Amino acid sequence: MLPAAGCGGGRLSHGAFVEHADAICSAYRAGTPPLAKPRSYDAILRWGAKTLPLYAGALRKLSALQPPEADLAQVQTWLAADRKVERAVRDLVAAAQKRDFASVSSAASRAQLAGSESRRAAQALGLQVCGMVATSQ
Repeated sequence: MLPAAGCGGGRLSHGAFVEHADAICSAYRAGTPPLAKPRSYDAILRWGAKTLPLYAGALRKLSALQPPEADLAQVQTWLAADRKVERAVRDLVAAAQKRDFASVSSAASRAQLAGSESRRAAQALGLQVCGMVATSQ
């Protein structure tokens, strides 16, 4: 288990931030399957019910980390993209509940775009796990 971020009141070094963030992303990925090719609205709903709480929890943990000042703007950009992913996935689940194909497609596109933004920002920070595309298991 990693020590709580911010304990002792100081900011993490770049290396420690990368290590902590990638550990959080690893734990999230271990608990969630990617939604590769959903075959039904119900598949989206099942995936969302499992994934959204874990994603929100991981995002809270990532947001609690205290990166070094030099990384702060890039971290904020990265986490803003992740929040866009979360909103788009919530919209995706809501559209699937309504059986609204156009809204499902729109939300999926927004989630993919925000995911690309997030990966680019994570890679710019040197994050390995957080900067990878989730693949089917």
